[in-house]
Amino acid sequence: MKNKFLLALITVFIGNIYAKDLPPVELFFCDSAMRGGSLSPDGQYFAALVPANGAVCSIEGTEDTAGTPVLLVIDLKTQTPKILSGTQSSNRIGYFFWMSNSRIGFSRVTNNGGLDGNSLWAVNIDGSKMKELVPGGLEDGYPTGAGVLDLMEDDDMHVLVSYNKRRPKLNDVYKLNIFSGKLTLVAKDPYIDEQTNLGWAIDQQGLVRGYYAVKGLNYFLYHRNDSKSDFELLRRFKFQEASFAPANYSYDPRYVYMSGQPVTKDGVVLDDSDTSALWLYDAYEDRFVEKIYQNDRYDVGGISLSEKTKQPKYIGYMGEKYERVWLDKEMEAIHKTIEATFPDDEVYISWTKNEDKAVITTASDVNPGETYLYDRNNGSISFIAKSRPWIDKNKMSPMIPIEFKARDGVMISGYLTVPADSDGKNLPLIINPHGGPNARDMWGYNPEHQFFASRGYAVLSMNFRGSTGYGREHVKSANKQWGRKMQDDVTDSLYWAVDQGIANKDKVCIYGASYGGYAVMAGITKTPDLYKCAVNYVGVTDMKLLFTKRPEVWEIWDEQQKVEIGDYETEKEYLDAVSPINMVDRIKTPLYIVHGVRDWRVDRAHADVLKRELIKSGKKEGTDFWWMMKADEGHGFRLEENKVELYSELDDFFGRYLN
Repeated sequence: MKNKFLLALITVFIGNIYAKDLPPVELFFCDSAMRGGSLSPDGQYFAALVPANGAVCSIEGTEDTAGTPVLLVIDLKTQTPKILSGTQSSNRIGYFFWMSNSRIGFSRVTNNGGLDGNSLWAVNIDGSKMKELVPGGLEDGYPTGAGVLDLMEDDDMHVLVSYNKRRPKLNDVYKLNIFSGKLTLVAKDPYIDEQTNLGWAIDQQGLVRGYYAVKGLNYFLYHRNDSKSDFELLRRFKFQEASFAPANYSYDPRYVYMSGQPVTKDGVVLDDSDTSALWLYDAYEDRFVEKIYQNDRYDVGGISLSEKTKQPKYIGYMGEKYERVWLDKEMEAIHKTIEATFPDDEVYISWTKNEDKAVITTASDVNPGETYLYDRNNGSISFIAKSRPWIDKNKMSPMIPIEFKARDGVMISGYLTVPADSDGKNLPLIINPHGGPNARDMWGYNPEHQFFASRGYAVLSMNFRGSTGYGREHVKSANKQWGRKMQDDVTDSLYWAVDQGIANKDKVCIYGASYGGYAVMAGITKTPDLYKCAVNYVGVTDMKLLFTKRPEVWEIWDEQQKVEIGDYETEKEYLDAVSPINMVDRIKTPLYIVHGVRDWRVDRAHADVLKRELIKSGKKEGTDFWWMMKADEGHGFRLEENKVELYSELDDFFGRYLN
């Protein structure tokens, strides 16, 4: 194998782990052995995040936990590895990216689980000239820090960043010197009528062409045809109504790929389709040229362009699985040839600038991820590493896309994971609603699904109304339906599983995080007889606190929240009726409460008041409910030792009530 030595080098850093007959908790929840593998723009170097000390898990018989991830860079010509000095820190590396052929940028994520913005750093591939380019912090209740907008591929000295340096509420565009950290203002956030900038649009020439803003229930799209002109209001959209936004720019600056539903300047909807489509838009003449693609069931996700030619390659969207609509026949042929090598996996290809080499990432419901190098010149595919080499995909459990009708006829999609060694019948079941709620579950490797399935449980996640990706009406149908129709969808997924003979109705538990935690609490108060146990992980418990105990930065969403959830000032009675904290006396389900002290999305007060009210109602900790509050975590546990402890506890908890 061409990169045999490369494989050996990486293996040194990721270590080896054995598995017992019953896979230990750590196998599913310890940190990845390698992630983010990518090639330098010229294809001469490979970089990835690996554990600092080479060990991977704290499984019995191995070394200590992996510790802080560091950047590993390998010269592909000499097969020489280099751990970039100075990257070890109590603040973990969140992600990295190539700034040029010789310099890498990366973010440092605070481990405090709080609202602080991440800092932006850069280092040469030989480990020299390490520098913090932009600090991360918190000012006036707003996270501060920079986000990379454009790598300026023809400029090895600079990148474009969005940075709220001038005022916490304002996101200006700067040209950032990747060596000195010098910032040069390129475009000022106009901050028109107190509108909040949600993001900038950069064309293929690296010019700032537009931005998206929000105020109350209105969205605003500003645009300009060149960098010397002022931004002008292009369109104004109402929340949850027909709208569009730039998905990408054509190499010809005249044309923009827009996603959504086209609307004229005076508000006339040209195509009121439910799902978002991809359109070609002429910015110079303000006209929609053509609808390129639309799916009747799913929203279009965007368009991918060639790194070399900047011409469209494919349109992507998330259906039951990730789907591509190919526009570049040559690239389609290459992709399908590679896919044939990995028939059971989804394949993602990241090309170098000249598209002569690429990193291939494969993954599936049973495969957490593998990385390969591809050489287009000779068609060779060389294995590099597995993200979790201790996972045996042949022993994992399949995730099956499912669909059912809710009680009012609305179609609900979801995913069912069934233990690999079972017949799929009469199984103990864990109902697992997702967070958000404006999000969705997707097909792929899910460590929670796999862990629970390894214990003999089926796991069912559903994209209840309010989930994204299924068109506007699916989202709008959830307005003011917390604890009502949204919860009915969760309940109906349980009924479906029982009717299909999959689940044993007497052995069902419910587990969820964030909004999913709210669904847990709504489930055990609205339908207390359905569940044998429940886990509320960083979940919403008190609807009043949802409106009154949240970070200042969320104020921009207040009006939209009133539409989606309700207005606590004018609809207190309605919201109190679906607030689980007011129905604690109905709870008879054993409940595990999990939260982080530094959670700024769902304040720890939600857990604290729940615990207090449970005790007031006569429930006892350790008998009726259980409690885990971590001082060093925020909205969901990130530290390996805490994740392992949590799921070890849940292993015992679910085993107590489902076996």
